Amino acid sequence: MDDLRVHIKVESEHLDAAGVSDTGLYRDENQDTIYIDEGGRFALLADGMGGHDRGKEASRTIISILREFFQPEKIAGELRDITAVEGVPAEVNGIFALINKGIRKSNYAVYKKNTEEGIERFMGATLVGLIFSLDYYVTWFHVGDSRLYRFRDNALTPLTLDHSAYMEWVNHGSIGEEPTKNIVTRAIGPREGVIPEIRWEKGKPGDIYMLCSDGLNDMVPDNDISNIITSASSVNGIAVNLLNAALDAGGFDNISILVCKLI
Repeated sequence: MDDLRVHIKVESEHLDAAGVSDTGLYRDENQDTIYIDEGGRFALLADGMGGHDRGKEASRTIISILREFFQPEKIAGELRDITAVEGVPAEVNGIFALINKGIRKSNYAVYKKNTEEGIERFMGATLVGLIFSLDYYVTWFHVGDSRLYRFRDNALTPLTLDHSAYMEWVNHGSIGEEPTKNIVTRAIGPREGVIPEIRWEKGKPGDIYMLCSDGLNDMVPDNDISNIITSASSVNGIAVNLLNAALDAGGFDNISILVCKLI
């Protein structure tokens, strides 16, 4: 993944997915990391932050740890020990537990490097992930300002709310001075503990889920994202066209996009 651009495609029985990650026009390196499971079971995107190349190290560390947590055998093992929760499918409940364990482990790994190596500017990463399970159940989680959108019935819906100083300012009535949009209030690695937001829903064939780093949504408004999704003929076309739109709009940051369509 040392190239300026990473491009991945995955097709499975129930999922058609594609992802792109690009350095952008102004950054020296790409500190984002993207991953789609070969079986189409989950997708992960981490946006690294930190001095020099440490942001890339953080995002890669997090993805390498998390990708081991969502394998079928791990989910099956979790189901044997999980307590049933009314209204939540058993597999989704097991996935919730695995997400929490995976986030704790990845946060500990990066935080430990920060403290043991005495890094002056702690490295870390924002994260968004998506897990597909039986009967079209979809579970997602995020930390920071990496986002997930769902496109259904020609409507684009944000499924995550940024963990950022700007969003806190908006939620508290936009009182006082407006903070810049790139200050995240939650990330993996900089602090000893972190709590992810986790949600789930029942998907349906034709649903498109789009994960992205802020290098996309800071450059391309939601209306334009929706129009690009509508006009493209494939998930790969959506990913590439969104990337090109972000580059055309300035490409000031690394840009990462994962597009997953339920079949």
